Amino acid sequence: CRLFIERAVLVQFAKFVSELSYEDLPPQVVDKVKALILQALASAVAGSQWPGPKQTIRMIKQEETASRGGSSILVDGAKVTKAGAAFANSEQISAAGKLDSYQMLTHPSLTILPGALAVVEEAQSTGKEFITAIVAAYEVMLRMSNGYIPAVMARGFHAGPVFGIFGATVAAGKIMDLNEDQMNSAIALCANLAGGNLEGGMHGGRTIHQNGAARNAMLAVMLAKDGIKGGETVLEGNAGFYHAYTGNN
Repeated sequence: CRLFIERAVLVQFAKFVSELSYEDLPPQVVDKVKALILQALASAVAGSQWPGPKQTIRMIKQEETASRGGSSILVDGAKVTKAGAAFANSEQISAAGKLDSYQMLTHPSLTILPGALAVVEEAQSTGKEFITAIVAAYEVMLRMSNGYIPAVMARGFHAGPVFGIFGATVAAGKIMDLNEDQMNSAIALCANLAGGNLEGGMHGGRTIHQNGAARNAMLAVMLAKDGIKGGETVLEGNAGFYHAYTGNN
């Protein structure tokens, strides 16, 4: 009985994501997601003019230009690594402060959309597949964070990236057509890569929050696609994600 309980959360998430299709989505959900995508893209256009994103894009282009293929940096158009594009695009979307929000302290589009965009060109997905992946990502990220955001913030973590990496990973993994076992591992691997401390940003430091989460999500997805296992009890196990970030498993 205990083993079933410990496995249930991850197994149910992976099954839900793997089985979700565009035909399952109510029209109002599709409409809402289209609005969220357009809002995030408009935010990227505005944010691309800010000093922080300009600096980030310059650095990513110097260090991570793709030798073949690659993923596009929004507005700029340069082709870079998937991780580099996810990082730069997240920074552009966030810079102007025009963000979606869930329970005030998470901003899903800052990780979910960059995660999806980082892989969609190579996958050559349809619009319906892209929308379905975004829906799956919102559903998993917000269910994971619901009710836990204050506890995470109280422990010195920023809830946005702590939960945002899961959203970016689900979006990218769905677009890459990971099977259920691979999706299970991709979500599980996020528990090793989630982070985002509050202290630096509170005292004049540059925050690497959602952009870092979007970047780390690319590693989780690639590892899972290559067959690396993440473990099924990493969310609610005795030393798992919820124990570490909220103090209660």
